[in-house]
Order: sequence, then structure tokens, then C-alpha cells
Amino acid sequence: MKSQTTNLTSDHPSEFELRDIAPGLWIWRVTHPRWRPGQGWDPIVASTCVESRGEVLLLDPLAPPIEAQPFWQRLDAHPPTAIVVLKPDHVRDVDLFARRYHSQAFGPRVFFREDIPQTNLQPIDPGTEPPAACWRSTTAVDAMKRRFGSPTTTLSSSPMR
Repeated sequence: MKSQTTNLTSDHPSEFELRDIAPGLWIWRVTHPRWRPGQGWDPIVASTCVESRGEVLLLDPLAPPIEAQPFWQRLDAHPPTAIVVLKPDHVRDVDLFARRYHSQAFGPRVFFREDIPQTNLQPIDPGTEPPAACWRSTTAVDAMKRRFGSPTTTLSSSPMR
């Protein structure tokens, strides 16, 4: 699938982009609904999907509007088997994805008081690796390393979204 950008109309206008990075690795970018000027982070945030050997992992997922049909159709065709929250301030839409797809969820032990997920997350501690399925595909691993560095998570309490 080629990169596609859609300007969607809703109560909160949003931009949406879906882009393949490498076989088994794709991202989507969407306007964060809680973004406000002066917060120190960009309004458009990225979420990642890694597909490998029957596993489909969503990393820090922020759901695009329901009107973003190519995204929802793609996930419905290959539902996530796990959702991974990499940072305490990236809870985003873990609950929505866990409920919709009955997926296992992983994440840090500590969250911001105003953003605690309802989903029971299996803990990933700083310095540990995410679920093994993330690193089964050499192509996906290489692409992830180029984009994010080592496969070891760097959980932090940074306020960046």
C-alpha cells in the first residue's frame, strides 16, 4: 500500500496517513486529539504495526477516525495479537484496540494519573525487550532498528506524546 493522506472532517479535524515502511512494518500518523499549542510536541503522532509469522503487534496505537476505512479494513483483515504501550504517556487508545480485537496488551507498570488504561497490561520493564514476536522478522527488525535503534525498549516518563 502506498502512502496515503486524508483530511477528515469531524468535530476535531484530523490528518491521517498510512505508510508501509518495509515488509511486515507499517505506520499510521494522525492528529493527536489532546494536542494544544505550546505543549512541546507535534500535533501529528505516529503509531506502528509489526506483522511477523502470524503475530500482529500495535506499538503505541492512537486510533484514527472511523472514516479512515483503509486503516480499519487493514487491521480487520489482520487483527492485532498484541498491543504494546512503550511509554507511560503513550496509553493513547490501548483500551479501544484491546476490546475491539480481544488482544493481549503489554506496557509499563506506572502511568500518569489522568491516563490509566482500563486494560490489564502485562508489564514491560525498562531495559527489557518487547514481546518476542516483534523481533522474529529480520526485515521488520532491521527496519525498526533503523527507525528506533535497538530492540530493547527505553521506557521513560517523558511528556512527549
